[in-house]
Amino acid sequence: MLCAALFSLVDKENPLPRHTPPTAQATLYRFPVVPGTRLADYLDLSGVSAVSHNGPVEIADAVAHLVAGTRTAGAPEWAGTVTALTGVRPSLVRGAPFAVLLVRVDRWVVAAVFGSGRHLLDDLKLEHGFGLLFAIRRVDPADLRAVTSSLLDVSARSTRTNFPSGNSPIGFGLEPAGELVTRVSGMADMTGMTYRVATGGKRLRVTAGDSLSLRVGATPRHFIADLRAICAITEETDQDSPLRFITDVRPLSDRDPVLPELEGRLARALGGEEGSGALGVCWPTAALRHLEEVNSFATNNIGGAGPMLFDGFPDVDDLVARFAQMPVAMRVSELRDARLTPCADDAGEEFLTRAITLDKWIAFEALVDGRTYCLHQGGWYELGRAAVERVREQVRELLSDRSELVFPLWRPTGRTDDEHRYCELVAEQPGFLCLDKDFGRTPMHRRFEFADLVGPGDELIHVKWLARATAASHLFTQAQVAVWALRFEAEALRQLDAKVRALDSTRGIARQPQVLVLAAAGREWEVGQLFTLSMVGLLRLDAELRRHGVRLQFADIPHAPKPRAGGRAEPRMATSRS
Repeated sequence: MLCAALFSLVDKENPLPRHTPPTAQATLYRFPVVPGTRLADYLDLSGVSAVSHNGPVEIADAVAHLVAGTRTAGAPEWAGTVTALTGVRPSLVRGAPFAVLLVRVDRWVVAAVFGSGRHLLDDLKLEHGFGLLFAIRRVDPADLRAVTSSLLDVSARSTRTNFPSGNSPIGFGLEPAGELVTRVSGMADMTGMTYRVATGGKRLRVTAGDSLSLRVGATPRHFIADLRAICAITEETDQDSPLRFITDVRPLSDRDPVLPELEGRLARALGGEEGSGALGVCWPTAALRHLEEVNSFATNNIGGAGPMLFDGFPDVDDLVARFAQMPVAMRVSELRDARLTPCADDAGEEFLTRAITLDKWIAFEALVDGRTYCLHQGGWYELGRAAVERVREQVRELLSDRSELVFPLWRPTGRTDDEHRYCELVAEQPGFLCLDKDFGRTPMHRRFEFADLVGPGDELIHVKWLARATAASHLFTQAQVAVWALRFEAEALRQLDAKVRALDSTRGIARQPQVLVLAAAGREWEVGQLFTLSMVGLLRLDAELRRHGVRLQFADIPHAPKPRAGGRAEPRMATSRS
């Protein structure tokens, strides 16, 4: 059916039979027109084993190009298992048929792909999010069927949520600014399209992401008319669309015109230049599960000046000092080439993970022409202005819930045990107990901290020196793990009770504490002091705590200035870590 519909568009001598429906299923992608580029140049034929047609075609009044043939697919992964078990080597190499029809539509090139044709498209030239532009304007917001999204946080959690009978965006629990929507499916209004005429006005379930999957006209004239209609729809205003928020967060392609400006600012920030953007160090997804096991961090040879060893979480000022020695033009490439590895020992020799590229440890945020951009887990994202403002408003309200607990002055020494020393100082005050470095262990959590302190009212208090805005994300993760353990593992609550009784025989904790306090020094709990994605993480933490009946409060710890501390250069070359 699909092949017949496709070739009817380009074969006028063999039209479709009259009984064929006037529409056919197709998956569409779109490229911005690159001046001087032929239609065939939007494809990569390197994986094609046989081509049955590759040349220009005429569809109605449109310029088009058709490529059809077969791609060779190697033997499946399980073939080796079959051979190992039986000694038989069956011939399982197979061919995957494909067709790609490229059509010039005004300032766009639209690609209709069939079979395995998607694999021929040049990803560097593709317009990412094309299908979402259509969905925002035509999908019924009360009848979304499926949403695929990824969180922009250290968990990098990806989810696909389905409601077979449809639901509104609220039902999908999507978050402002901190969630990248990559795919949606729902019932769409097909006004102006062949499908609406053919079905007497029915709606159609479409699937949209980088591509758009729907039914289009199956005759040359109707097919071209539908492509033009789709391109026109994507340029309509989305001002009143309840779904416009799904493009509030978008990944930047390697060819995005703002990328040179962002990388230039990042390079200057890496050299310590003020005003280029906010720079910090954060936890990458690959290292998250070792959060409480790390005792040092080791790098490979950065910039030709040798490896570095950090006996605490890397200080961005020390990284800046190293990058400032390099020419501006090589800083970003060196950031992507350099490696940082968390280690279980103090000497940086017992690696907990593989070596992780340094760009995944760096967070950077910049405002360019009124738009917020961030570097997260090595990738660039644009955060919509409206979404950022919503996040700031919500966080501003959240931060107003201040704890009445009183904390003594924190006088930092620059030592790695500063935080522990401060917690012991606080524990000298009536009612406070120090649990810092007194870890819990359960079947679900190998090692975690319940809290740094327990307050007079059994508050769980997490303490952190926030030298940089990104340090807050670590604090949020630590607090969330503790609450999860206490909520879902009875053993965790028993351990917490035992630890409290060991410190004060007159006290015990028989049920999950109802208040969690985030106490910070180094910077105050203010919207202007936090990264946008850190604020998103804070809102997520608050929502999680509320579900478990825990109130989140904040405290600013009075503090003296912190002396500069950091990583010490190692004389040996850490080639094994590269």
